[in-house]
Amino acid sequence: MTYKDLMDKVRHWDNIIAKWMMRHLYYIFFQFILIVLFIFWFINIFTVIDLSSQTKFATIAERALIAQTYYAAIGIFILLLIAFWVLYIFNGIQRMHHTLKDVRYHLTRRLK
Repeated sequence: MTYKDLMDKVRHWDNIIAKWMMRHLYYIFFQFILIVLFIFWFINIFTVIDLSSQTKFATIAERALIAQTYYAAIGIFILLLIAFWVLYIFNGIQRMHHTLKDVRYHLTRRLK
């Protein structure tokens, strides 16, 4: 095995490891953060629903505050779903970019 072939193999394995880290490590890290936020929100919303079901709706202001709490919870839930969707789309774009980069590398290598 020549020095050039050895360096090609080292570059190849370095490229594979870097692709794995970019594809999986950051995606899993951000997904873990979003899941922790979702679990925190989910537990918190049950507390809010439980408190609102135990109170008597005496005045219009209390009814408005309870309704506003529900609407805020729905809004936060939608924002969390959008964050998951954006992370999924970003991961798809990143995978496509790396696949096209890999194809380009192999096509230019064959031409040389």
